[in-house]
Amino acid sequence: MNDTPTLLAAANPLDHVVDAPLLEGMLWHHGDGSAFERLFTGLEAIGIGKHTFMFFLAGALTLLFFWSYSRKALDQRVPGRWGNFVEMVLMLLRDQVIRPFMGPAGDKFLPLIASFFVYILCANLLGMVPLFDLLGHGGNTATASLTITAGLAICAFLLYHGIGIREQGGFGVYFKNLFPHVPIFILPLIVPIELIAHVIRPCALAIRLFANMLAGHTMMAAILGFCVAIKSSLAVGVPIALISVLGATALSFLELLVAMIQAFVFTFLTTVFLSMAVHPEH
Repeated sequence: MNDTPTLLAAANPLDHVVDAPLLEGMLWHHGDGSAFERLFTGLEAIGIGKHTFMFFLAGALTLLFFWSYSRKALDQRVPGRWGNFVEMVLMLLRDQVIRPFMGPAGDKFLPLIASFFVYILCANLLGMVPLFDLLGHGGNTATASLTITAGLAICAFLLYHGIGIREQGGFGVYFKNLFPHVPIFILPLIVPIELIAHVIRPCALAIRLFANMLAGHTMMAAILGFCVAIKSSLAVGVPIALISVLGATALSFLELLVAMIQAFVFTFLTTVFLSMAVHPEH
C-alpha cells in the first residue's frame, strides 16, 4: 500500500507521446546486427525518430488511399465499396467545406484540401494502434509533436499565400489586397494588426492540432499508468486496474472522435484562409 504512490510517480505518461529512437525499448531488439536492425539504426543515424517514421508512414497510407481509387477511376471502372467510400469523403469536403466558402470555382482546390484531411487523419489514427508501441518506446502519434504540426501549418501557410498570389495576378496586387481599404491615417494601425493576424493563423493551426493530440494520449497513458498499482497489492490493484482499463477504453472512443475532428478542423481553417487569399473582397 505504501509503495503505490512511488510506483505511480515512476510511470511517466509523457513516455507514450514524446519522440524516441526507433529501436529504443523494443522487446525484440537484441543487438544481433540483423538486416532489420541495421535498417532502423541507419534511419536513426540520419535523424529519423519515431515521430518522423510515423509521419512518413501516414504519407504512404495517404498515397495508397488515393492511388487505390484513382487507379480504377482512370480505367473508368465502376467503383466498388472502397471507391464509394473515397468518393463520399471527397464529396463531403467539396460540399461542406470548399463550396460554402469558395463556390463551385473552388472545386479545383479539392485535391489539395483532401490531401491535408486524409494525411492528418491517417497520422492521428496511427497513434491509436497499440501495435506501434513495439516499434520503440513512445512517440506513437506524429501529430503530438509540435515540430510536425508546425511543418504542416507552414505548408498550408505557403500554399494558400502562393495560390492567392497566382490567382490575383502577382505579389504586388496580392500584398495590396491584404489590407482593408480604409482611410490612410488608419493604415499605421491596420497594417501591423493584419501582419500579426497572418502570423497567428499558422500558429493556431499548429498548436491546436498538437495540443489536442498530445493531451488525449497523455491522459490515456496516465489512466493506464494506474495499473502499476497491481504490483503493490492485488486487493487494491485489481479494482484500480479494471477501472483504469475501462476508462481508457471509453477514452479511446473519444480519441477516435477527436482524431477525426482535429483533421477536419485543420482542413476547414486551411480552406477558410485559402478563400480569404483567393477572394480578398470577401
